Amino acid sequence: MLTKRQQAILKVIVQEFIRTVQPVGSKTIMELLDFNVSSATIRNESAILEDLGLLEKQHTSSGRAPSTQGYRYYVDFLLNKTSNDDLKYHLKKLINLRNDNIEDVIDQATEIISEMTKLTAIISTKENKNNVLLKKIDLIPLSDENASVLFILSNGSVEKKVFNLKNISLSDLAISIKLFSDNLIDKKITEIAQITKTLKDELKISVKNYEFIFQSFLGAILQGGQETKEMHGIKYMLENPEFHDTVKLKSIIEIMEKMSPFDWYDVRYGAHRSMNKIVMSIGREYGDNIDDVAMLGAEFEMNGKSTAITLVGPKRMDYEQAIQLIEWLIEIVNEKQKE
Repeated sequence: MLTKRQQAILKVIVQEFIRTVQPVGSKTIMELLDFNVSSATIRNESAILEDLGLLEKQHTSSGRAPSTQGYRYYVDFLLNKTSNDDLKYHLKKLINLRNDNIEDVIDQATEIISEMTKLTAIISTKENKNNVLLKKIDLIPLSDENASVLFILSNGSVEKKVFNLKNISLSDLAISIKLFSDNLIDKKITEIAQITKTLKDELKISVKNYEFIFQSFLGAILQGGQETKEMHGIKYMLENPEFHDTVKLKSIIEIMEKMSPFDWYDVRYGAHRSMNKIVMSIGREYGDNIDDVAMLGAEFEMNGKSTAITLVGPKRMDYEQAIQLIEWLIEIVNEKQKE
């Protein structure tokens, strides 16, 4: 555990580096600390923090910058817990001026947060199927060439898949439907992917093109939970010196486009997963191929759907501001859903 003096020095370095994007020297640290200490002591303490992996020495400067581990320590132990009421009031005022539709509020609020933090904001939604059951599977011939298989769910939604009968016979579809119905009716959608693993071998014995039918049936049943995603503020990436390298910027944008926040949140929550909890990944905590990026966000329920708000930016982002804005957004959404 760090001493109080070491914690104070680390906190000053993190906050000053976030503000200036410049290595922080002992003279600056001495001016920013709220207690008296010599520059020699600051240099010694900074060297200890560097040995602990919390700081990095900049080769072109006598100052130091936070490491990924240093940011993590700062977030876990040194963040200010006081609420910025002016910031909260400003956010609520902006949101209340907008459309009252809850989904519009989320979209517009996410854009506002992106503008306020100068971070890229991603809003992701998917239907929450935790308690949805598969109730019925129907086969409907459409013509001599096509047939449709309908999957009816307990929440009233109907998913369908059209099959070309030149490749798959009606009898094979009927056999497949009976096998799925006998094993999956009244089962939760969230359990089906696991249950169907035992059906593939039986399907292989009974029908031709079994792999295509299997994947088509499974995909149709599960597709209602597909994720939609919208990103705000990608332009802010260009304002950060960390992302002036176009190759690096491209790889980060690809990560944002491909990643599922829901999967990421599941990993970060671990055994303590809970809705509305702020989770974050700093630098290489997300993957070995990136170190300059941080992500934070939360998942919450909205109109029966799982919604995730994720902020992405340099790992020197203003964590205190970002966390508070996400927490207040969730608070506002919960208030509006009670209206």
